[in-house]
Amino acid sequence: MKLIVNGDDFGVTKGVTLGILDCMENGIVTETTAMVNGLYFEEGIREAENRGIDKIGIHLTLTWGKPILPAREVPTLVDNMGNFHKSISEKIEYNYEEVRDELRAQIIKFKEFFKEPTHIDGHHHFYAFDESLLEIVLDLSKEFNIPARCPEDKMIRSYNIKGVKTTECFTAEFYKNNATLNKLMNIISQYKHCETLELMCHPAYIDEDLFKVSTYVDYRKKEYEILVSDTIKNFINQANIQLISFNDI
Repeated sequence: MKLIVNGDDFGVTKGVTLGILDCMENGIVTETTAMVNGLYFEEGIREAENRGIDKIGIHLTLTWGKPILPAREVPTLVDNMGNFHKSISEKIEYNYEEVRDELRAQIIKFKEFFKEPTHIDGHHHFYAFDESLLEIVLDLSKEFNIPARCPEDKMIRSYNIKGVKTTECFTAEFYKNNATLNKLMNIISQYKHCETLELMCHPAYIDEDLFKVSTYVDYRKKEYEILVSDTIKNFINQANIQLISFNDI
């Protein structure tokens, strides 16, 4: 099996960003996806470049922080404080052209600070809950020739129709109470039938900013410790699992 281990939320805070980069250097994390509206995005990109780390994709968001475009240009995407709505809801009537413009702006900002993103995914998997949002993300993937995460098996047909590359399998199970060493080994083993698997993770060093911007805090340090452990590295080697990036699919 070929395995991509992706650290989500690069750039959201300094602690998250440095934790992910250290997991890429010293653990089994092979990729990360960056939030261009994060508190530490620009500094994080410079740090990655200094370390020679280039497997970075984009973590598109409609549910955290402020948009890249001025709030007046995307009024249906933001609340009265100019922040994105915190979740995707049927009560929110998105203007999908505003969505397309904002997500494209996020990709363009990424390219201004780095290079081509290795792939696309979404914060809170926002495009798994709305077919129109999914279509926009896949259109942008096609436009920029970038693979994209497929968070739900039922969505794969849309990827195939659009000609967007993705992994055969995806798991988000390594999260919260499942963030243990034994659970991680069991999760990976359950997908041994897959040719390619993407495993989502959220390793981090905990800092003050993280408490301000996320409710998922303590488990991130646990994830970090597991992902850099000798035990998980030995498990990967003994199971003959090949660690890859989205560039390899």
